[in-house]
Amino acid sequence: MTQQSDAVSGGQDGSTRRAFLVTTGTTGAAALAGCSGGTNAGTDGDDGSSGGDGGSDGGGGTSTSSSSGSETTIKLAVSSGDGELIDRLLKEYIESEVGVTTETTVLPNANLYERVTTMFRSENSTFDIVAMDDPWMPEFARHLAPIRDHVDELPTDQIIDQTLNIGTWPTPEEAVPPNAMGSEPQLKALCAVGNSHIFVVNERLYNEVGEDLPETWDDVYRAGQKITEQIDGAYGYAMRGQSGNPITSSYFSVGMSMAGDMFSEEWRYDWADQSGVDSARFFLDDLKSICPPGVASFDNSQVLSGLADGSVAAGLQWPSGTSLLLNEDQAAEYENIRFVPVPEGDQRAAPVQGNWLLGINSYSSAEKQSAAADVLKTFVSKEAQDRYVDLGGVPFRHDTFEDNMDQQPWFEALYGSLQNAKPRPRTPLWSEIEVAQGQQLNAALVDETEIETAMSTAGSEIESILQDNGYYD
Repeated sequence: MTQQSDAVSGGQDGSTRRAFLVTTGTTGAAALAGCSGGTNAGTDGDDGSSGGDGGSDGGGGTSTSSSSGSETTIKLAVSSGDGELIDRLLKEYIESEVGVTTETTVLPNANLYERVTTMFRSENSTFDIVAMDDPWMPEFARHLAPIRDHVDELPTDQIIDQTLNIGTWPTPEEAVPPNAMGSEPQLKALCAVGNSHIFVVNERLYNEVGEDLPETWDDVYRAGQKITEQIDGAYGYAMRGQSGNPITSSYFSVGMSMAGDMFSEEWRYDWADQSGVDSARFFLDDLKSICPPGVASFDNSQVLSGLADGSVAAGLQWPSGTSLLLNEDQAAEYENIRFVPVPEGDQRAAPVQGNWLLGINSYSSAEKQSAAADVLKTFVSKEAQDRYVDLGGVPFRHDTFEDNMDQQPWFEALYGSLQNAKPRPRTPLWSEIEVAQGQQLNAALVDETEIETAMSTAGSEIESILQDNGYYD
């Protein structure tokens, strides 16, 4: 079963983060969809950012503190949304604790990726600390200074294991790409946003058909059939069905929980076997049958809209999607919305992990690296994380969740999901792989090809991408 805290229970108020999100203007589905828009930067496209663009344009905005007595200035590049919260935490707490000045450049995701890529390729020190969406880690890890070179002690007993592993390179228990084969795992970045998929349910619709909130994907399908058949204008589920990234992201938790890992240790595609086909059939046939018409063109805005107006009973979301669903002016069903951990499949629960990470530029001076490490060490401290939650941040420590569970109605669901979360395959080729798979999933969803053929074709195309990049002899 999915692990959850027994000592605490999630509240239904969520006023702190909701107030922040409303004031930054990210309460509508369109804004949220834009916040998690895809780029060609190797990201999932669901960044989980909690706020808006903060007024940043393509060039970004820089915030500078002038703490008296500080001798070292640390420059950071962060993403829009959660980056503003990180900057506030730096100014309101961390600078005085560490004794540094920080200059923070806030950039939209695509621009952040471009700036950091350019910096690393030229091996310069424009920024001392960089924020990374976790799918960027396989590309950027070699440019990051090992955290343990500068920090002797970290509260690893309190930081959720999955959020430590995803900042470790090579990532433990995941297939290792050729350029990292044989390398000793090193902690290269620390979590900044404890993000994973959570599951959203309309409790009113479930109650109307006599169903409890779901714990397994079979529960979702069973309840969804009843809702679709018995309640006019309501459907049991909604997925992101668009070709490419959207449908791959929507399928990932189902495939990982029912068919196991997408790749073997040797990078062979494992979802074309019988278990993979069965998992895809559940997604493309069974779940599709309880989705609204036209789901093959859905992206996140359509899923959010259906959950908000009560025409959809359940769906996957990142925590960033909660602002619309909990806003009574935007969501007719806000009082009926509940959050639970992502359901289990036959093998396990496996929510998609989507952490933002903070790493130290290895090309910065030794003095800057040491000061940057002090900043990161303080950032993950209990005191800093409690303040971060008060600002609207998403935690990643056990004790921070447990002591602040009533801050958000989705914290308990996130805490349960995050402890079972699985990262997207740890390869810089992920953006190509997810598109190749997503095209085949969508083709099967619209009945252009058989499911067995779709999975076989996806496997052939993905292994060809890997072959061309030296993953096989």
